[in-house]
Amino acid sequence: MSSAADSNLSTCDVLVLGSGVAGLSAAVHAARAGLSVLVLTKAELSLSATNYAQGGVAAALGDEDDSPALHESDTLAAGADLCDVDAVRVLTTEGPMRVRELIAMGAAFDPGSEAGGFHLTREGGHSVARVVHAGGDATGAEIERALSAAVHATDARVREGWFALDLLVEHGRAVGVRALDPSRQAVEVRARHTIVATGGAGQAFAVTTNPGVSTGDGIAMALRAGVAVADVEFMQFHPTALDHPSMPRPLLSEALRGEGAVLRDEDGRAFMADEHPMADLAPRDVVARAITRRLNERGLSHLWLDATAVESFPTRFPTIWRICQTVGLDPTREWLPVAPAAHYLSGGICTDLDGASTLPGLWACGEAACSGVHGANRLASNSLLDGLVFGARTIEAIRRGKDQPDETGVLRGVRVPPPGPLPPSSTEAGPTTRDELQRVMTREAGVLRDAASLERAAAALAAASPADLEVRNLVAVSTALVRAATRREESRGTHTRVDFPETSLALMGRFVFTGGPEPELVELRASSPL
Repeated sequence: MSSAADSNLSTCDVLVLGSGVAGLSAAVHAARAGLSVLVLTKAELSLSATNYAQGGVAAALGDEDDSPALHESDTLAAGADLCDVDAVRVLTTEGPMRVRELIAMGAAFDPGSEAGGFHLTREGGHSVARVVHAGGDATGAEIERALSAAVHATDARVREGWFALDLLVEHGRAVGVRALDPSRQAVEVRARHTIVATGGAGQAFAVTTNPGVSTGDGIAMALRAGVAVADVEFMQFHPTALDHPSMPRPLLSEALRGEGAVLRDEDGRAFMADEHPMADLAPRDVVARAITRRLNERGLSHLWLDATAVESFPTRFPTIWRICQTVGLDPTREWLPVAPAAHYLSGGICTDLDGASTLPGLWACGEAACSGVHGANRLASNSLLDGLVFGARTIEAIRRGKDQPDETGVLRGVRVPPPGPLPPSSTEAGPTTRDELQRVMTREAGVLRDAASLERAAAALAAASPADLEVRNLVAVSTALVRAATRREESRGTHTRVDFPETSLALMGRFVFTGGPEPELVELRASSPL
């Protein structure tokens, strides 16, 4: 369809923003339910963070040593007491069904030794091996392929090259978005229900595993519309990105450590056993902090990942093998230089257990959402599962006729004032390009933070006047991140304050933005039986 024809798009039942695992899962379920569906994505359909995911999907798929309850326990432990228990229970109990549903759509996971079973690996924070993978270390690409094919097999309309600018809100309800079509013409795209599945904001940092499209667009739109947003101070840094100039930074999957790889310092000493009882399989926040502290103390650019003990490296991890070969490294013979890189935003648009936001008609799922399943630190390989589970739940709620958010999950206790405009941005000179913004955020609000660095970041962001639309969104999300990080005077999960190294019982809650420039601390409310 031409962009001229698209300028007159009729109202659809479900408008999906984004084409990763969460958005495409929602689109497939909506179309199969007979709803009219439109998917808008600002680049090609397959260009999403999902496509870059290596490790796999965590789910208790029937192994006698595993169970949804054990998966729940591991998730809660990684989340540093900030997960919503109900949301985690939904994730871990419904997860196996959604993985099997994906397999029925055509996703091919690597088989195990037993007929009909899968090869399971173990990653950081997991008590047992429960991560299924595809193509060795190309799980995201296989999931993206299967879901894209499933979407194209339905009546869902897909429009590539469309950039959503802002939410359309009428009479206190989301009714679609204002967007730029491929010719850069502004168009109103209207829908009964709008689902934000636009992913995270890793591009706020100079070193990231995220593709260039990960600019926090959906979260920024929500902030501007006064929709509740929380937990954005918890940017997860993957501890083992390959230290190489290419960007996005090549990821060295945590599954490598699950199959025998060991982190070593500049003297060759394996140091993680001194940091955590799980050593190299400690949660990601622990490993990222341990590496970063050593880099800062010793003036280094990287440490080392020794994967020489990993069996059948070229066939077990073909994607990583090709990356290493391209840059002249042989992981079977030499250690790999690694350093942390911005990887996953654990917060986002606050939702109830069905994906409903505080604005009727607006839903969110995947990395753009704060459902409560990740808390202060996402458990490895729970991200793809999150998209599968909550993308489907969102459509099931819409099919039931749900139109208002419930006080469940993260939305328990969130006070939502009437929407109002946010203060205008300053027009003074500041980090107006993506590169300048990334340098500020990496230097002042990275793995290790303190009051002084966050104050410098806040000043630079307040002076920003970006012309680029994606950078505008990155500034909005970065500003929220810095303000929440400043208020959270403790260290918890992926948020490490050098000046407040301990966890504080007084901050057992989440900082929520509900339309004003500063977040409100909302205490964790007791879960209710599902």
